[in-house]
Parts: sequence; C-alpha cells; structure tokens
Amino acid sequence: MKVNLVITTYNWPEALRLVLLSATNQSYKDYEVVVADDGSDSSTAVTIENIRKISGVPITHVWHQDKGFRAAAIRNRAVAKSTGDYIIFIDGDCILHPDFIKDHVALSEHNYFVPGSRVKLKKNFTESLLKNHQAFTTFTRTTIFKNWLLGKVKRVHPIIKLPATKFRYKRPSRWQGAVTCNLGVWRKDFLAVNGFNNHFIGWGLEDSDLIVRMINNGVYRKDGKLNSFIIHLFHHEASRENESINRNTFELSIQRNIKSTSSGVTQIDTIE
Repeated sequence: MKVNLVITTYNWPEALRLVLLSATNQSYKDYEVVVADDGSDSSTAVTIENIRKISGVPITHVWHQDKGFRAAAIRNRAVAKSTGDYIIFIDGDCILHPDFIKDHVALSEHNYFVPGSRVKLKKNFTESLLKNHQAFTTFTRTTIFKNWLLGKVKRVHPIIKLPATKFRYKRPSRWQGAVTCNLGVWRKDFLAVNGFNNHFIGWGLEDSDLIVRMINNGVYRKDGKLNSFIIHLFHHEASRENESINRNTFELSIQRNIKSTSSGVTQIDTIE
C-alpha cells in the first residue's frame, strides 16, 4: 500500500529540516513525502531541496501564496498532487520515530480514520535540537524514555505500544482530539467528503470539520493512541484570531449533518 506523508509547514525551516530527516528514514518503504507549504519564503524551499539531495524518498514541495493561515487549502493542494492510497497528516514541527509510518499502516482499516498521539518536548530541549542539529535517529522509544527521566520530555506514556484491542473502537463518533499533527485517513474517504473546507482561514477547527464530515459519511474513529505517536517540538500557540468564524462553520457541519464541502480538494485549482 502506497502512503502519502503530508507535512504542513510555514516559515520554520530549522524544524522542518529535523522533521524531513526523520520522515525520510522510515522502516516502511512504499511512501512519498509531500510538503504542504502555506506560503513560506525561499529558505523553506532550500531546506527541502537540501534534504531531497541526500534522500532516496520522493519529496514533493507544494506551495501557495502567503495570504494568512490557510492550512485547509494547502493540505488540499498537497493531497491533489499525491497518489497514495493512504494519507498520513503531520505538522512541520513533528519529528517521527523510524517505525511511525509502519505503526500507522498496521492500524489502518477501511471505513476508519486513525488519530495518533504525541510526545511533547520541553522548550530548552527543543532549542537545543534546533541549534545543535542533534541526530534524529536518537528518537526511539528507549531514548525518549531516557530523555523523560532527564526532564526533557513533558509526558512519556504515548510511547507505550499496545496491541489492536477493542478499546480502539470504543469512541467511533468522537471528533475531539483527532487533529492533523498525527492523523491517518484513506484517500477514498478523504475525497468522498471533498477534503478540507477551503473557507477555513486562520487557526483552528479545519481538521475537526473534516473529521465530523467523515463521521457523518460513515467513516469512524479507530484510536491510534498507545501505538502511533509523534515527537512534538515546543512552540508558542498560534493566534486564534479567526477561531469564532471557523467555529460557526464547524458547528454547522454538526448541526446539519453535512458530509461534503462545496469548496474542497476538487475546487482547489480555483483558489489563488
């Protein structure tokens, strides 16, 4: 099964470098990386090209103009440029352990989406990684646990790996906590709801809206916690200036049982 790893980024090439190094060092082999670039300057393109030169994994750079926070639209552009059967969304501040894609594929199941969890790094440790370019290969479950003992990691329980037991199916209609810093979906299910709603501009809820519409369309949650996790670099929260507008659109998807958006992945070429 071919996997598309979609990485959303904006003007943080130092973090993206670490993410791409980890993303191109996966034990699972049938995949391609697609960088969904929400209007970064040329330094991000240079970073991508430098990693592309040393990587055997295909990397596609998808970019649009910087017109504010448009994560929904750029992710749609990225999916439109990819060809895989299964899509895993992460953010450009999420370092991967070597079995990340393999673990996601093991959980993949038709008619389900899979949200994973995250290990959060503390501020000083994040700054050290970015400054010293510490090898990404140190991020195994063992080394994460050691860093937690040293006080460099906020919480360590996401690294625990449990088999695919019944608890993974206990919250089929829960959208809360299913976010695109670690989310696996089938391409066919993504296209069936026309992907993200391009009208979501500014921080927040574009991923929750996608999940609600997928649930409305008969695709349910299979929890990936205690199996699939990312290593999240510390950063300050983004501005929530447009959250109220986005929330109104999101709540309509719930109230009206909306399944597909009229401005999504199939309309992306009409968006500047």
